[in-house]
Amino acid sequence: MRLVKWTDKNGYRRQSLIRNNDPDTEAPGGIPQEPPDLSQLDWPAIAKEMHNLFIDRGLITWRDVQASHNGVSAVIQTVLRRRIVELFKLQEAE
Repeated sequence: MRLVKWTDKNGYRRQSLIRNNDPDTEAPGGIPQEPPDLSQLDWPAIAKEMHNLFIDRGLITWRDVQASHNGVSAVIQTVLRRRIVELFKLQEAE
């Protein structure tokens, strides 16, 4: 088996395993080797949690963001990291 990387019609980069003698064009029908599907995340809940953290941390204006240095990054990491790690764990369990 060999790993082939390709791009689907929606612009997503993909990779899948195909038999050594199969042409690369068979990659879409191969065995997917990919990270978890981020569309499984509850994006409305993520948006609400981020909004609330921005309020809690006083990140309301561009000036607030500039003064906080890493405030936006911290909010993003706080909200997304655990959810994405959980997707990886769920994928591993399947």
